Amino acid sequence: MPAPPNLRFWLIALLACLIAVVYWPTSVYYDEKWSDTLNRTYTHGWLILIICAALLFRARHELAAAPARASPLALAALAAAVIAWLVSYRASIEGMEVLLVPLIFWLAVTAAFGWRVARVLLFPVAYFYFAVPVWVTPLRSLTVLAMHGALALTGPPTQIDGDVFHIPNGTFVIEEGCSGLHYMIVGLAVAALYGEQRRDPWRARARQLALMAGLAVLANWVRVYTIIQAGYLTNMQSYLVRHHYWFGWCVFALALFVFFWLAPRFGPATAPEPLHATAPPPRTAGLLPELTRFAGAVGILVALPALSAAARMAHPPPAGAAEALDPRGTWHSVPLDEASSWLPVFSGADALQREAFGNAAGDSIEVLTVAFRTQRQGAELVGETSSLLGDGLEALAVQEVGSAAGAFRETEVADAAGARSLLWSRYQVAGRNLLGPVAQQLWYGVNAIVWRPPAGLVALHAACRPDCDGARRTLRDFVANSDLR
Repeated sequence: MPAPPNLRFWLIALLACLIAVVYWPTSVYYDEKWSDTLNRTYTHGWLILIICAALLFRARHELAAAPARASPLALAALAAAVIAWLVSYRASIEGMEVLLVPLIFWLAVTAAFGWRVARVLLFPVAYFYFAVPVWVTPLRSLTVLAMHGALALTGPPTQIDGDVFHIPNGTFVIEEGCSGLHYMIVGLAVAALYGEQRRDPWRARARQLALMAGLAVLANWVRVYTIIQAGYLTNMQSYLVRHHYWFGWCVFALALFVFFWLAPRFGPATAPEPLHATAPPPRTAGLLPELTRFAGAVGILVALPALSAAARMAHPPPAGAAEALDPRGTWHSVPLDEASSWLPVFSGADALQREAFGNAAGDSIEVLTVAFRTQRQGAELVGETSSLLGDGLEALAVQEVGSAAGAFRETEVADAAGARSLLWSRYQVAGRNLLGPVAQQLWYGVNAIVWRPPAGLVALHAACRPDCDGARRTLRDFVANSDLR
């Protein structure tokens, strides 16, 4: 029985919807970033998604005409990508998690229908990455340097302290939102779509992208420079000083005008080929083979997360109690220093305990133990809501040190007054002591696929009195006389 001409298009669309549902944590993260009207960097995300859907619909005849053949290699790669997503999700590595979902979709299409069909979707899938909230650029630093040079040439007199610009009648801070990242992403998305619509060769597209990148950077520099000058000339009373969001988009619109004026000069000399054939292909593919290949990809997409969830449910979560230390020898419990500059933060921890110990020689140690029954976004050992140093300390140097209880990660820190101290720390995840933040995230993620491993942290803090070598000896003596393992 022949398959309907647009069946493959609808099956691919169904794959996309299925992935959005099964891998819902990433979908929720996309929605949060795309709907964030305070930090608006990715508010174009929904438009990108609509464009990708339109590109997929436009290619429906090509998809139906392409010869299909299941790819066992792509199926294996799909399974590996799903496992990598599960590890990233359980380890709360959002940057990797959100990057993997578009790849999972493309591999699912490749596994079900083969390379010929997947090649048609290369651009729509790649284009979706303009909406993925993982873009990191040096644009902020470049903007600071550009303003430094421009203001030195034209004035006003400016005192620059990092990213803070002090002019005679006010202060401007070049924050992350001033980097122009939003303009850069949108500009590159426009340039990429322009080249795709014209079916320009890849070299021409690369030139168009480079042109748009340069114009986006220049537009942002003009925006920031104009705002600073407006603040200076109006004694900080200009409307632009307080409300410059839409002014930036007006400047960017001029950059787009220049791009569309110059872009044809960066394309091929000959006229572009037609985009697509309009006649539908003959019905040559069988219905049963199409559905069979589709079912194989769906099985991998659904079965692996389901098996992971079932395995985790079969294991109860750990107790989640922070391990209390029992020092020996001359060490004994003493009151915590309420004026301590060490203020660690671990939001959502199931147990957090701080203690202080002293010895007969007058040395003292602060001890922190943290435990999580289950790590998740907002409740994790490493993340935006967790900080071992807190707001009161700044890291100066990091190294690995040995002790009677094994290795620790030593961080030399200083408080606001310049007083130095040492922090010894290590993570305790799934029965192993780990020093690096990334190592503990990955180890936790790998284990958390099939069970609920305990996760914790132990940290020791000692002031450098008279120096950090003395603090290091104090820490070693405490560890040697405690029950740390």
